[in-house]
Amino acid sequence: TLSSSSAASDVYKRQKQRTVPMTIHTSGLTRSFGTTDVLNGVDLDLGPGIHGLLGRNGVGKSTLLRIVAGQLKPTSGTVEVFGQRPFDSAYVMDNPCLTGVDTAYPGSWSGADVIKGARLRYRTWDQAIADNLIADFALDSALSTRYEKLSRGQRAMVAIVIGLASGTKLLLLDEPYVGLDTHNTSVFYRHLLAQADSGRMIVMATHHIDDAAKVLDSAVILGRDGVVAKQCAPADADGYAVAGPELVPIDDAPRHARAAKFDDLIEHVLEVS
Repeated sequence: TLSSSSAASDVYKRQKQRTVPMTIHTSGLTRSFGTTDVLNGVDLDLGPGIHGLLGRNGVGKSTLLRIVAGQLKPTSGTVEVFGQRPFDSAYVMDNPCLTGVDTAYPGSWSGADVIKGARLRYRTWDQAIADNLIADFALDSALSTRYEKLSRGQRAMVAIVIGLASGTKLLLLDEPYVGLDTHNTSVFYRHLLAQADSGRMIVMATHHIDDAAKVLDSAVILGRDGVVAKQCAPADADGYAVAGPELVPIDDAPRHARAAKFDDLIEHVLEVS
């Protein structure tokens, strides 16, 4: 019967959703723009949690996020998100939220309209999270302003509201905090940390090493050669000590050295890559 067929279809969809891997996987991933090579063989595996994507300007952080979101096709190599190739995949493209201070939201829309558009776009939207962020950012007065007239900090706050409230399985944040003052940066990290156990995959391109290191489950550091210089977790810092300006293995550390923190390890890898 039609009803039993529909019920069987619903069961199949639920089973498929349960077996979809909550992962990002890349192997030998490359991306070039004309004769300029940006990514030159990125190997990466990420699961649920909060992950930082770090690297110097121009190493391809935003490019990698766009590829993962399905907005950009890789030149070569493999990329899988939720077990599927993301480019032109309706399923993959329906599940991530990619946002940041430079996201091209319609300039003629008000801030409130941009957020409303996101609420209609994401079926997993959590209005309570959006309301709390708007209140904590004291953003109400800016929401009636055209998006193109908002300050860089206000655009960052709109992007953060959209990203954290979207509720998508995969959240990609591209330099979300740019333009924020110290207070609002703290608001952002507090709300981000509140989602640490949500089961979401959150990947954040960032230069804020000191602040980000306190909330990250792992850090992916892109080198100037367009490959992953290191993927590390906070526990990896336990094997090192800081002696003056140097990061040294803990077994070789002089007596005056202090134990290394996660941000020390990240900064060291960034310096040498």
